[in-house]
Amino acid sequence: MTVAPAQTPRTLVVHTRGMVVGLVAGLAAIAFAALLPDAVAYVYLGAQLAGIGWVYFGFGVADGRPPAIAVQAASAGVFLAIGFLGAYHHSALLLGIGFLAHGAWDWVHHDDHGPTHVRTWYPPFCVVADVVIGVPLLAGWVL
Repeated sequence: MTVAPAQTPRTLVVHTRGMVVGLVAGLAAIAFAALLPDAVAYVYLGAQLAGIGWVYFGFGVADGRPPAIAVQAASAGVFLAIGFLGAYHHSALLLGIGFLAHGAWDWVHHDDHGPTHVRTWYPPFCVVADVVIGVPLLAGWVL
């Protein structure tokens, strides 16, 4: 039988803190989008989706391994394209799917399981923020 690592309580605190901040950030982003005229809100949310995709590229560069950089550059390009197309076509469906897909990409990186080493707090933060933004878009509550 193995003993749980001594850092488990600290990791739980870091993950919980990240999720709380993600909840606040997601609610702030979706509330701000709801206050904007629809045409502007599409651009705002599309740009936000495009931008968050490039955060992982930064993690890839910090990781330093060429495969990590390549994977993150490709994924960032995908989220850039989804954000652009969602904004261009005024598609809350496409933007909502894009945010939930980014949440899934975050989940892949949870506990350092993804192709790139990322900060421990970031995946829980971003999963929550992405879901808080994506669900209202898909439900038609915003836009």
